Amino acid sequence: MARLNVDLSVNDYDRGLFETRKLVLELRENEGMRHLVLKILAMALYFDRKLQVEPGMDEEERYEPDLLLRGDDHRPLLWVECGQCRVQKLDKITFRHYDARVIMMKATEREANDIAQRCRGEVRRLSAIEFVGFDPGFVEALGETLTGRNDIITIISGHELQVVAGGTTLRSTIHRVRGEP
Repeated sequence: MARLNVDLSVNDYDRGLFETRKLVLELRENEGMRHLVLKILAMALYFDRKLQVEPGMDEEERYEPDLLLRGDDHRPLLWVECGQCRVQKLDKITFRHYDARVIMMKATEREANDIAQRCRGEVRRLSAIEFVGFDPGFVEALGETLTGRNDIITIISGHELQVVAGGTTLRSTIHRVRGEP
């Protein structure tokens, strides 16, 4: 199992947010580098000091998110899925956690559009989901820069994302697709 140590710097000009956070991410069985990269990008895009990575869930919860932000009442406010996710899972999450915002992170805009299309007519609370993708090759290129220990700087402005990692600067448009047109 591979492990990444990340010192993440988030510069989000739209939110006036300039924060840093240390992350330890483990590559689990059935997960690839794309999955870890999507978690890092989700942490940057939806940064909150209380945002948890791979949180433990209550016994009655069948599913576990990749990232989770809980309210003061312990209920999910923001639920983030990265990479592969079944439409049925998205339906159950959005229905059970009726006041949570759900983010579905995909590597490309095309993948985000594809799952959004598949969800139409299948997910009861489709309006609760935002599908996010990036330019082709961006996630893979970022993954290639990562080693055991990483300093990653993210700069977010509007729909533009710039990431500096391993001495490499990468840019992508942030493609956000709403579940319902």
